[in-house]
Amino acid sequence: MLKNIIFEDYDIIVVNKPFGMLSCQDKKGIDKDLYNIIKEEKNCKDLAIINRLDRGVGGIVVFSKNIEATNKLTEYMKNHRFEKRYLAIVCGVAKKEDTLIDWLMKNQRLNMSKIVNKNSSGAKEARLSYKKISQIEIDEKIYSLIDINLETGRHHQIRAQMSNANLPLYNDTKYNKNIKRKLGNGHIGLFCYKMAFNHPKTNEYLEFIVYPKNEEMFEKFYD
Repeated sequence: MLKNIIFEDYDIIVVNKPFGMLSCQDKKGIDKDLYNIIKEEKNCKDLAIINRLDRGVGGIVVFSKNIEATNKLTEYMKNHRFEKRYLAIVCGVAKKEDTLIDWLMKNQRLNMSKIVNKNSSGAKEARLSYKKISQIEIDEKIYSLIDINLETGRHHQIRAQMSNANLPLYNDTKYNKNIKRKLGNGHIGLFCYKMAFNHPKTNEYLEFIVYPKNEEMFEKFYD
């Protein structure tokens, strides 16, 4: 996993998480997860994960290496001082640009989030905006590639909001019931390509960008 490290200093580690890998250990504890792999390889007892990506999603994950950095970055995340941008492949014709504002509620039992009324108990505001990059047609179906600016960080937020907007993510069987089976390598069409924030110790502005190279479905948009 060392080859996937984008940046490292005394306080943080920034990693490009592969599609299909857990960010953290799940209840089953069978499959290797990114957190424990990095913790073992770096022998860092105070390692903490700042942002998590779903198993089927690839992209940038930030770790802190000491308690001071953890506290500061957690505060940044809570106060929306992280810029998080995603590339998403959605099923259908996306608008040129749009802003989605919904209220989400997590179902712990199903491990899903659903759009609910603003006044529902436990509902949390979810905001994102996107711009369309391009679209392609495969087997008489239209897919759009969009650039998402995630303004809040709710559970399964992008997956739930895009599905509610009738633009479910490619290969997202959990939120797109029209998918009978996953296509290609089965990866969900979602990748966190940019994270920007201030360094927890120096306050220097940091910006990390990585693209989903060699990922079969994303590559189709650049052929």
